[in-house]
Amino acid sequence: MIAHLVAVAREQILTITEDVFAAMIDGGGEVLVSERLEPVPAPVEPLSAWVDMTVAELGLGVRTIVRTERPAADELTRALLMMDASEPVGQEDLADAFGELANVVGGNVKSLLSAPAVLSLPTVAQSAPELPEQQFLQDIALDWRGHVLVVSLWSLV
Repeated sequence: MIAHLVAVAREQILTITEDVFAAMIDGGGEVLVSERLEPVPAPVEPLSAWVDMTVAELGLGVRTIVRTERPAADELTRALLMMDASEPVGQEDLADAFGELANVVGGNVKSLLSAPAVLSLPTVAQSAPELPEQQFLQDIALDWRGHVLVVSLWSLV
């Protein structure tokens, strides 16, 4: 049943992320995020943000998770909030900005679902809750300004 609800290809996740970064982060419509072809290094200071999309009448849902390292999340926060490069990033600003990134990426994924879904508020933490491997749907690793981000989709059943 979940396969019919979520038919989102890696290329669609890449396009969504490119569009979101060009509009919200990098400005000017310039695409500075690209698919990473090399292996993803083990995170040293991991940070995750996620949103859930639920279709109550089907008892199903999808989670979109954006993972990166804290330095990348700090840089994303500065870019999104138009902060000076040397300005320290507080926990509240980090949660707001990195959570908003996951929210907008997840909202665009939601538009591709085959049934209307409700989008949760974003959550930001060191790591997303563990889900069984069989619930994994899709992921894509991305490079942005020398940082690695991973966007993944998981079924919620």
